[in-house]
Amino acid sequence: MKLKSNMTLLCSALAAAMPATSADTVPAYEMNTIVITATRSDSDTVQTRHVERVTTEQLDQQQAVSVPETVGYLPNVTTNGGPREDLQNVNIRGLGGERVLQLVDGKRVNFFSGHRPTYFLDPALLKSVEVVKGPVSSLWGSGALGGVVASNTIHAADLLSPGESLGGFVKQGYNSNNDKWLTTTAVAGRYGDVDLLVSGFYRDGNDIEIGGGDDLLDSAVRDRGMMAKMDWFIDDSQTATFNFRSSRADGSVPSNGSAVPNATSNFLVERENETQHASLDYHFNPHSDLINSKLQLYWNETEMKESRITDSRPDDTRIRTLGINLNNRSDLGNVHLLYGIDGYQDKLDTSRGGSNRPTPPEATTDVWGAFVNMQMPLNEQWLVELGGRYDYFATEADNLNDDRSDNAFSPSAALSWLPNQDLRLTLRYDEAFRAPSAEELYTSGSHFCIFPGFCNSFVPDANLKPEESRNIELLVDYQMRDVFNQGDKINWHASAFHNDVDNFIEQVVTDPVFNVIPNPPGPPTVIPVSAGTTFNRNVDEAQLVGFELAMNYQWQSWNALVSYGQTRGQDKKTGVALYSVPADKWVVDLNKAWLADSLKTGFTLTRVEAQDHLPNEINDSADYDHYTLLDLYASWTPRDVENLTVDLSVNNLTDQKYIVAFEQLYMPGKDIRLGVRYDF
Repeated sequence: MKLKSNMTLLCSALAAAMPATSADTVPAYEMNTIVITATRSDSDTVQTRHVERVTTEQLDQQQAVSVPETVGYLPNVTTNGGPREDLQNVNIRGLGGERVLQLVDGKRVNFFSGHRPTYFLDPALLKSVEVVKGPVSSLWGSGALGGVVASNTIHAADLLSPGESLGGFVKQGYNSNNDKWLTTTAVAGRYGDVDLLVSGFYRDGNDIEIGGGDDLLDSAVRDRGMMAKMDWFIDDSQTATFNFRSSRADGSVPSNGSAVPNATSNFLVERENETQHASLDYHFNPHSDLINSKLQLYWNETEMKESRITDSRPDDTRIRTLGINLNNRSDLGNVHLLYGIDGYQDKLDTSRGGSNRPTPPEATTDVWGAFVNMQMPLNEQWLVELGGRYDYFATEADNLNDDRSDNAFSPSAALSWLPNQDLRLTLRYDEAFRAPSAEELYTSGSHFCIFPGFCNSFVPDANLKPEESRNIELLVDYQMRDVFNQGDKINWHASAFHNDVDNFIEQVVTDPVFNVIPNPPGPPTVIPVSAGTTFNRNVDEAQLVGFELAMNYQWQSWNALVSYGQTRGQDKKTGVALYSVPADKWVVDLNKAWLADSLKTGFTLTRVEAQDHLPNEINDSADYDHYTLLDLYASWTPRDVENLTVDLSVNNLTDQKYIVAFEQLYMPGKDIRLGVRYDF
């Protein structure tokens, strides 16, 4: 098979390119380990997974308008959902939507409902974003089938220098594409052993302009929000953090904002979206080898109020989540153990006005899981990691008087070879699952109407099986020093993966049926028989295979990054290509610091190849051609006004008109983004 041959050639080439090492070489488990929320790991734990981390500097450089946009340039990561920023989501290696777990400060965000938004954070309040590619259910349970996107918000300590008791910032931004104004502010204070932070944002813009100059009607959104956080340093072994977030967005949008509106199924609605979050984090680390504990209690509530503009039909969708995480790390000599429990409850409440409407269930989902992960060096050069998680999940539809329950075990294993401080090869095996959602199991009612009284209807199926995946991956990290110049450095990363997904859940919409009765010499009589049905089903076996390469060169104030990602997906039985597998993507980024690092300039060139691997039914109806995007950026901190920072970026400089594979709407055209931040 061609896909397997490509992976074999890649792995062979990587192995041949690695330098020979001596058995007497003194190894070091020091491969730039850092604190990573997405893998629950501490700074001195070897990372056997590759974690992509978008830093504060990179976030400021991008001036992204959504969390998915912040990670869209990473290899084998694609921003899906179309041009409307509030509807964007993340696709990792061909898996997106509910198959990618979203975390905010280490807590799950479980809001998925129809074609509604799911990412609500203002990127200006973020400290970093982390992406783990591939299954991570052995740590996080259901939903981490394709990977994890973990957003980490700022703390007061990020705004206060040592010895300061008061600080903060005010940032004003402007985006030319849709005349959007963005205001963000934060104030931090330190009072003894307590840090306080209060922040807020307000964003207001007009309709988006797609490449070529046309407006995307009903794409204007006004949103605002706030965050309050308190860090209490109880003593040298205890820390508690209290966090509260709230946001609201208003605007008119088609009920499916990722598709072209029409008069029969994709109506224009007024949408009001409110989200709230409250959490308590407690960290206990008494400088013991056996105890390093973290407790998280959290509550999320997201409510979408919608009203159809033509007839004022109301929709109300609310999901409330209560959750708890408790984990501990124990070091038994060279053996590191991470273990804990997770539990959460999702409660879905909905109401639909009028007739011939979808009817989501009134449902409650309970999930409990326990996990353990062990890292153990076999000798000075070899490290083994073993992990596993057991989950029990149950869903009850109150309005249908029906329930179902199931369980899953998600094992993982990794073997790393670290012959020296510059090279690491890791072979991983991971299993993961995603439990079907309450809406997938129990939604009934009408999906859409072809004409009044002739409507396509949902058929619920409470017997849907959980999606399951089995992923094998080879990762290579290699660092070269003094390559072309004294003091320069090249970091190489490559990975090849093979992911088999069973019981893949897909939605099927059957065609309407009409009887045609000849009536010569007049026109035939057409009698409607069935408007068709919509149902979810399990696809037995899907296969996703691919690889990614990245090279980062650093010398003095120069920095260059080149990356490439490729994923192929198919039904293993039929060989037919899968939907939503991203096209191959090249990214080149070059930047340099000037004037004693007070000025930084650079550009990002993105080349997305044509998506020719299409399911049979859309081969003749879609043309996802290649496109090239050029983005420019600059950041300036005047040496005479060190507290002032000016960020300027020009996205899609050539005003390219392009569409992402498998999407229906064209993406935004040229956008000049200006941000002015003053720190005090």
